[in-house]
Amino acid sequence: MADTSFRLRRLAAALGLACAAAALFAGHQVLAQQTQLPLRGDLREDPARDLLTGPPLAGRSVLEEEAARADAAYRPFSGGALSPGEPLAGERDRAETSDGEEVVDPFAGQPAIDLARPRLREGRENEPDRGAERAGPEGQLDDTVTATVPLAAVDSLDLERNLRIGADASRVNSIEIRRRLPDDNPYAPIGLRVGTFELFPSIEQGLGATTNANGSAEAESAVYSETTARFELRSDWSRHEARLNGFGILRRELSGAEIRDTEAGLDGELLLDFAGGYEGRAAFSYLHRPESASSPVELTAGASRPDRDTLAGELGIGREVARLRLGLTGNVTRDMFSDAELGDGTVLSQEDRNSTLASLRLRTGYEVSPALIPFAEVEIGRRTYDNRVDAAGFERSADRLALRGGIGIDIAEKWRGEAYAGWLSEDPDDDALDAVSGLEIGGNLAWSPLRGTVVDLNALTTVEGTTSPGASGSLLYAGNLSLTRELRANLTGTAGIGLDYRDYANSSAYDMTWNGQLALTWWLNRFLGVTGRARYETVTSSDAGRESDTASVFVGVRAQR
Repeated sequence: MADTSFRLRRLAAALGLACAAAALFAGHQVLAQQTQLPLRGDLREDPARDLLTGPPLAGRSVLEEEAARADAAYRPFSGGALSPGEPLAGERDRAETSDGEEVVDPFAGQPAIDLARPRLREGRENEPDRGAERAGPEGQLDDTVTATVPLAAVDSLDLERNLRIGADASRVNSIEIRRRLPDDNPYAPIGLRVGTFELFPSIEQGLGATTNANGSAEAESAVYSETTARFELRSDWSRHEARLNGFGILRRELSGAEIRDTEAGLDGELLLDFAGGYEGRAAFSYLHRPESASSPVELTAGASRPDRDTLAGELGIGREVARLRLGLTGNVTRDMFSDAELGDGTVLSQEDRNSTLASLRLRTGYEVSPALIPFAEVEIGRRTYDNRVDAAGFERSADRLALRGGIGIDIAEKWRGEAYAGWLSEDPDDDALDAVSGLEIGGNLAWSPLRGTVVDLNALTTVEGTTSPGASGSLLYAGNLSLTRELRANLTGTAGIGLDYRDYANSSAYDMTWNGQLALTWWLNRFLGVTGRARYETVTSSDAGRESDTASVFVGVRAQR
């Protein structure tokens, strides 16, 4: 009995001690929950770590304090850092394999990862927390803020946009700030758009003075007004090309000798590019002007100079066969003269001088290089007069034959054009008239030795008819050389010299005309300019009655578009 009472007392004492221990443990847990702060990040500085863990609590041992500090160490931000089923830090010091063999964990001793931490929404594991912990005035943390989480490394997909720009990269200006390039010729006409063509019109008005109004041996001075209108029409096509030029000049005296001159001209060209290496060309021209006083036709003294109208048309086709250049061209030229008048009103008919020339030219060339193409050409034709027999009883219609050799030049922007020489002959039907024949020289060359400088050379040989009894006609050699230079962007100067030589058939008679001219144009702006020119001409001849000297000046205003 005594033994049983002793056992009951021992059991009651053990239960009392257990209840006291339970009460003490519960109080300790409450106190720990009130003082421990939740952490959501890691500050790498020790003072900050001490601040997060707080001062040692009463009743903690040194081991418990170290465990608390280890608990406050850095933990992965994302709870998914652990694979499903991976043991925690306290459980992975030792693990066993399926066959019971004990395996030592190499990561033993590292702080455990708290899986109880809240996770971010899926897909935002690398996004940093936007909160920032701040210490209170007494070194305590504000529960409403958290520590800063270190940023994650740059993703591999973002490496390309973080690379340095290469040395060959260039900055592109925005569309709104495009810089305009300087104009090559700021005073050139801008033209007008007419369908698929560009039109460049201009008009010039000025006053002139001359020492020889009629260009005759009996010189009379005059002051006159001159009005000139010009236009140029150019196509804007991708394959073919067309152009049309025209001008009109009106001169009227203001004082001195009478001047009633009217000149007009129109010429056009169409270039066609066919398949198979074929090229086509169509051209026409019209020119109206008063006949020069140096004409080879002798008129009755005191008679007015007749007007001359020349109408020409040309049609040709060419083909390239390897380096060979073949061309065939047909040409028709019509010359018409108005009647002359005497002082008493008597009319002198010039119908005997009206004629039509039709010819056919065959050219063969060989391309030595793209810049040089030598060629040979043969021409056959016939000149037909409206009156088969003229007033003097001569049949002046003639057969035409010409042989030429020359070279075509096209050297980029330096040289362009062609030059030729040969033999030209027209043999009249009337046996009493000798053939008009001789050396033929012609061509047109443009040379640009410097930017803004152009040198032009033009030459032509023409057969001239006559109505003088027993005379067949003459060969006229005409040539001029001009130099155009842009002295400044708005100042252009031109200097030229010309020579005309007339060789009468089967005679020692001749006429030679020299002329020289200087001109300047000063552009006030792109549309308006002031122009001036001075010209001198002298005529020498085997016939003293045909010699003359003429000097003239002109000043005017030019407008263009």
